[in-house]
Amino acid sequence: MEIKRGLRKRGRGVSCRAAGLAVSLLLLLAASAIAQVKNPSESARAFHRGDYQRAAALAEAQLKQQPNSSPARIILARVELIQGRFQEAYTQLRKVLATDPTNLDALYYLATISGARSQGEFEKLYALAPDSARVHQLLAEAAHAQENTADAEAEYRAALEVNPRLFEALVALGELKRSQSYFDEAITYYARAEDVDPNDFDTVYGLGACHEYKQDRTRAIAYFRRAVALAPDSAVAHFALGNSLFQTQQYEAALPELEASIKLEPQLRQSYYLIGRAYQKLGRQQEAKEAFKRFNVLINTEVKTAQDNLTSGDPIQAPSTPAAETPPTTKPSRRKPPQR
Repeated sequence: MEIKRGLRKRGRGVSCRAAGLAVSLLLLLAASAIAQVKNPSESARAFHRGDYQRAAALAEAQLKQQPNSSPARIILARVELIQGRFQEAYTQLRKVLATDPTNLDALYYLATISGARSQGEFEKLYALAPDSARVHQLLAEAAHAQENTADAEAEYRAALEVNPRLFEALVALGELKRSQSYFDEAITYYARAEDVDPNDFDTVYGLGACHEYKQDRTRAIAYFRRAVALAPDSAVAHFALGNSLFQTQQYEAALPELEASIKLEPQLRQSYYLIGRAYQKLGRQQEAKEAFKRFNVLINTEVKTAQDNLTSGDPIQAPSTPAAETPPTTKPSRRKPPQR
């Protein structure tokens, strides 16, 4: 992995100073690449001419007259960014968001600063403790972000060699192994994470999902009940519990959980499908018919959306069938479960 080679091999990586210069260059390019507005302010025109001192002075003058002017404060933040003063830029942008929480420019530049600050903080951490558990964890996360699972797993394991109770690494390895369908190995990591923090949703849900796939539904139900208690607003947890109850013929108990999942996520067609089947098993045919009707509406909507995207030249994968009735193997969202 390029990041790991650059940071872990002495004499061959990019130096901190070079990395800092690269960050500054990227910020400069980003700033100059922003499209011009139709009627830019005088301070904005000064900024785009490269007259940053005048741009800042004009923006400050405008703020004296209009203390909540988002454009003026963003100009100040961009001047600070260009000069590498990230903390000052961060302060200005937070002030913008305090009065204008959805300002896209402020959010964009704040994200840019966060990335630059993270780079600097990582360099400090690596310089102080190159073989620490946290360094291995960060390298693992970088590899995972690049979908390099082999390097990610190796770095997470290295982190655990240094600190066997590093919670984030234990959960990450549990998630990774579950996504690869190595459920026994995933359970081992999740169990170790549970020992560190028994009230973590991802850990508890992950254990339930692994036991469900192993068809150990007594344990799966117990873990999913805990997951629902930890995150009552999680549609995926309610669905997973309802599914496991359905699979064990506990149809009456399954229905409230499945109903809860669609209240939280109305587009969750899997729940309508299982609700329909549960009503069928209970002999409530009219209610089953209504549930299947809603299920078919959602299926037809997905098919139409896929066809429209194909026609528009933006192909996507066709929607999957409802055959699988087990929880997803990927990391769940607390609010919106993955589509099947």
